[in-house]
Amino acid sequence: MTNLNSGGITTPERPAPLRERGASFRRLIDGAEVTFAERGYNAATIHDICARAGVGIGTFYTHFGRKSELLRQVMVVRAQVLSRILTTKDLGHSELLAAGLRKTVDDPRSVGLWRAWHDAVLQEDDLARFHTEWRRAVRDELTAMIEQARTEKPKQSRLMDAKFVAWTMMTLARELAIHDRTGGAADVETAAELMALLVSGPARA
Repeated sequence: MTNLNSGGITTPERPAPLRERGASFRRLIDGAEVTFAERGYNAATIHDICARAGVGIGTFYTHFGRKSELLRQVMVVRAQVLSRILTTKDLGHSELLAAGLRKTVDDPRSVGLWRAWHDAVLQEDDLARFHTEWRRAVRDELTAMIEQARTEKPKQSRLMDAKFVAWTMMTLARELAIHDRTGGAADVETAAELMALLVSGPARA
């Protein structure tokens, strides 16, 4: 997997596990995840995050140069992305896809974190650049999963390109997560049905 913890996102290694970063680092990640999810990017201050984490301001600056760097790290290790919450078995089955989607779109913390992230990406150039590379890396992972899932099912003709399907799935998931779905309880099921159709094609009679 692409190293999403590096500035250039070029090496094939995963970020170091949190347990290797030390207790104060883990507490900052925990505190930031909750604070960003509850207050959003702009309203969440470094002071708020440190208070929630139970660490001093100096400890924050030992690990991070600015708030955006902390949010990036939180997203790398905690964000619910499709390539993490779905398996190849889930793809092509609308019920399993819907269950996976609900892990993101019906979890207030996950929704709050994604909204904070998208607000930050619009304001911070470094996060905007990272977001482009990160989204591409997740798309490539999901594309590989789709291609694998298709090999395990009866072959269908004229299926859409797996990369296009992955992009569409990610876009649907983002819309469900960051937009108000009041009165739209069936949105997840509808999105899951569309995703399953794109992955596997229409069911055979």
